[in-house]
Amino acid sequence: MAGNAHPIVGPSGWLNKNVLLLSLSAFFADGGYQAVTAVFPLLIIFGMKEPPYVYGLLLALAFGGGSLFAFLGGMAGDRYNRKTVALAGNLLIPLMSIAGFFSNVWIVGILFTLGWWARFFRTPARRAMLVEVSKPEHRAKVFGFLHALDVGGGLVAVIYAIILILYHVSYHDILLVSIFPILISSVCLAFVHYVPFAAATPSTGTVPASKVQFPQYPPRINRRVFRFVLLAATLFGFSYYALGFPILSVAETQASAALGVLTFGIYLGFSSIAGYVLGSSALRPIRALWTTGYALAGVGSLIIGVSYLVDSGLLLFYVGAAALGIATGAVETFEPVLTSYLVRSGDLSGGMGLLSMSRALGLFVSNVIMGVIFTADQLDSYLYACITAILGAGILALTERWLHRQKTLSSDFRSKASSEP
Repeated sequence: MAGNAHPIVGPSGWLNKNVLLLSLSAFFADGGYQAVTAVFPLLIIFGMKEPPYVYGLLLALAFGGGSLFAFLGGMAGDRYNRKTVALAGNLLIPLMSIAGFFSNVWIVGILFTLGWWARFFRTPARRAMLVEVSKPEHRAKVFGFLHALDVGGGLVAVIYAIILILYHVSYHDILLVSIFPILISSVCLAFVHYVPFAAATPSTGTVPASKVQFPQYPPRINRRVFRFVLLAATLFGFSYYALGFPILSVAETQASAALGVLTFGIYLGFSSIAGYVLGSSALRPIRALWTTGYALAGVGSLIIGVSYLVDSGLLLFYVGAAALGIATGAVETFEPVLTSYLVRSGDLSGGMGLLSMSRALGLFVSNVIMGVIFTADQLDSYLYACITAILGAGILALTERWLHRQKTLSSDFRSKASSEP
């Protein structure tokens, strides 16, 4: 690295020790609970013989309550030590793995829900920590890297879940296996010892505009844009159903649980690659979020619905899953990046909590609606998801246009002022 003025690794590069540890914590956490996510719908529908709406209701409970816990976790992260808050939540995620000890659907559902609530609780503080240990000009790259490892861990979880299914290991036992990587995740988080960089954001006016991918605006405009982002995130959440529904569609049409879980693996693989590539790009966060994020998610849902309608076989299902994966990579990269630029550093964990809460509220609604519609007609459920994702994209497209107008008006005002004697 001699002679390189901008190294990748080290104190002056974007990949420092704390960024790596936080990302590895995400890798191992997803390496555990994403196996639960993949197997849970199969356990409920095929193992416990429950109707799809029960699965939807359990997910709605997990995400609906999760919205409150995301908010509480965000507030706690601003008031108390963020590492302590993140670690406390992380240590409770294994509750969803412990569900494998039980055969009663409601006990299983409650433990699954409590684990998801813990995940929501720890996420805002962990995201705020990541902002604090990285420089503003590296933010998109750092969140893209986090998402790549995050989802990469989920891909590992899918691989071992498929192998265990093929070896006829019970769904309950797969849940129990998933506890080990989640515990390793907490160990990685415990070793984070961060001394934050100056946690200034563009809204404070202390970071040079050339160093970030989002233009500087007055705090009043930033607050308004952030409200639009929260509204769009909620609308996108209405479309952001759990991947258990495509897993069930593929498993049903192909008569194979393993091929159903593989759908999740394709989704995660493309999501991981997209997070890293998009985070390393020079794309403007707000445009990337509504084009490669929300709008593409709508297209992915439409493709899956059409696949089911025409009984196209696996390929089109997997194309739809890949589109959803790319969209999620964009969303998980650029939503927190935008938040870090729009929210004051002292309120950053709370801002991340509001973002997680908005998404979780949408997820609560979407999984109730998806579960009910899916039980009646699978095509209609995917059409619903498509329409709501496009609406979220529309909100951000209008926001971007409004911001451009504000920039133009501001430039005209400065030009006029400078020309007056």
